[in-house]
Amino acid sequence: MTENLSLLAEVPTCPRDEKLRPRVFADASGAYLTDDSGFRWVDFDNARGSVLLGHGDPGVAAAVAHAATGAAGTATGWSPRLDTVLERLRELCGGETVGLFRSGTAAVRAAVLAVRESTGRDLVLSAGYHGYDPMWFPGPALSAPNTDGVIDFYFDLGLLDDLLRTPQSVAAVVISPDHMHLSPDWYRQARQLCDRAEVPVIADEVKVGLRYGPGLSTADTLRPDVYTVAKGMANGFAVAAVGGSRALLKPLKEVSFTSFFEPTILAAADHTLERVATGEPQRTARDAGERFLGQARAALAEASLPLDVVGDGTFFQFVPASEGVEADFNRAADAEGLLFYAGDNQAVSAAFDDAVVADAQDRFTRVCERLAPYRGQPRPDEAARYRAAWNVLDGLGEGDRDRGATEDLIALLLDD
Repeated sequence: MTENLSLLAEVPTCPRDEKLRPRVFADASGAYLTDDSGFRWVDFDNARGSVLLGHGDPGVAAAVAHAATGAAGTATGWSPRLDTVLERLRELCGGETVGLFRSGTAAVRAAVLAVRESTGRDLVLSAGYHGYDPMWFPGPALSAPNTDGVIDFYFDLGLLDDLLRTPQSVAAVVISPDHMHLSPDWYRQARQLCDRAEVPVIADEVKVGLRYGPGLSTADTLRPDVYTVAKGMANGFAVAAVGGSRALLKPLKEVSFTSFFEPTILAAADHTLERVATGEPQRTARDAGERFLGQARAALAEASLPLDVVGDGTFFQFVPASEGVEADFNRAADAEGLLFYAGDNQAVSAAFDDAVVADAQDRFTRVCERLAPYRGQPRPDEAARYRAAWNVLDGLGEGDRDRGATEDLIALLLDD
């Protein structure tokens, strides 16, 4: 399969080989994927973090199979399971009202447009990745709005402070949280700035929501007025949610779509949210991730490689000293069957039992052996750390810098 031979109009984000051809996986089970050559991979990508319980989770599979028979409602109209899913979301994440969508990108766009209409204001201040949507493309210059009225402040609190000095035209501040490169205090400060300006906050937790625990990861720090969640909500099935203030989300009452009541998706969400509410799969995944990271950090140190790791067992990221180190690291990981989300965050699933962790640790040791030519080279510097953070955040990691340094970094990283 190659891009120029495929009928697919889009170029989707997915694991690719050295020639940038999509990898084809014929089988998925628990923490493992098997490609079309029969090679078995340990999956740290997990559909960009969407698969929390593991591939082919028996509970999800049984619920979906039952729903597919028509015995659990129909796409034609309302079913009791819809009420259950909405109530589970409200109990987990809060909010006076909850809306459903088929993708996180659609959910975030809908949330922003609803809040914009409710407030009667046009400008949106944004930080982070909010999906493949032209709405979020950068403006023509720093602190200038794009054609959709969005200004990116790149997670820089100084820029946010400046932009909120004239809040009368700002509808909302939209933030996609990252807990690898930003501390809890960063979110508290951002909330304080928004409170001072009396501007509502939208937390785009599509990427991280429900993986850190049974609720929003920023509930006690950013305290969002509106939130979106998706990944981790249905173990990879196509559903997302918007929740929060009924007044701010009132325009959503006009939104509907043909597959709203699709029973297999509701079944996957119902079962997954029931598990997520216990916190058990999140703890299992985090513990497995921590055990892998302990060995990975030790192996990198032992081999004296120019590669760091940030984050914890829930989400972590490899930080290479250079693009050359990154390319060779990715090739070595591919050769050993460790499916990493290249350049981005890694997310294990609750299917990582002791045997899987041990297997992944052995494979990572061999990855380090393959990188022996880099032994003793300089560790990642500040520029490398900012570059790694940019790959995940679409913005700047936390740091002590003035406005000039911020502008130089953004110009450099946008140009890369």
